[in-house]
Amino acid sequence: MHLSAAAVFVTAGLTYAWQTAATTGPDSLGATASLLSMPLAPPPSIPQFYLDPGNVVMWSLLIAVWAMVLLDAVGQWIDPSDTDPVRTGRPRIWPLAVLALALGATWPMLIQSPGLLTLSAGISAAAAILAARRAAGRHRPAIGFFAGWATALCSAALAAMGAERFGLSMQSVSAIAILPSALIGMAAQIWIGPSIGYSTAMIWAFCGLAISTMGSDPVIALAAILGISAMAAVLVRAAS
Repeated sequence: MHLSAAAVFVTAGLTYAWQTAATTGPDSLGATASLLSMPLAPPPSIPQFYLDPGNVVMWSLLIAVWAMVLLDAVGQWIDPSDTDPVRTGRPRIWPLAVLALALGATWPMLIQSPGLLTLSAGISAAAAILAARRAAGRHRPAIGFFAGWATALCSAALAAMGAERFGLSMQSVSAIAILPSALIGMAAQIWIGPSIGYSTAMIWAFCGLAISTMGSDPVIALAAILGISAMAAVLVRAAS
């Protein structure tokens, strides 16, 4: 089930990026944009930028998420850590991992519904955070890495939902969404313990967001930089 969920998640992401590339053309800010370009404007919605990147930073993050999720699933199939004596009575990880990945596979279909995307990403991130906590000491950084990426995407979906439903500017709502997500991320990293995957993914995501918006949206870029600073503090704490 874990391996199947990972395969479905990666396939859904690849399919969405491929279809977007086929329909938007080579001049879009989506998957077909030059990997070395720095777009002067964000995509139609910030959550779409996580699933259909427009620069090398976010593309490398998405590829890293796909690779780590698949490698973790294959590794568990070959040498499972959810069985005794490795598990030694601790709760199992795979049910939470399957739930998080299964919800993640629905995100491309929910990109036009920020409310549902926020709910799905929030549940997925919560499940992955709990799984990362359970994975402490089992050498499975992919779980926390996915959780950090899902948390960042959830905050982006929350910003899009606020802009859509309350008529607020994307700059204001994005700043409001990013900073609380950084606080949540700090608390989650401290709770997870000495595993840097979660903080690494969030810092990576905020860096990509800052690079993509610094030319046209300095408010979002500034909020992302503050989020990076906050997550860097707990990253150092977790690493030491």
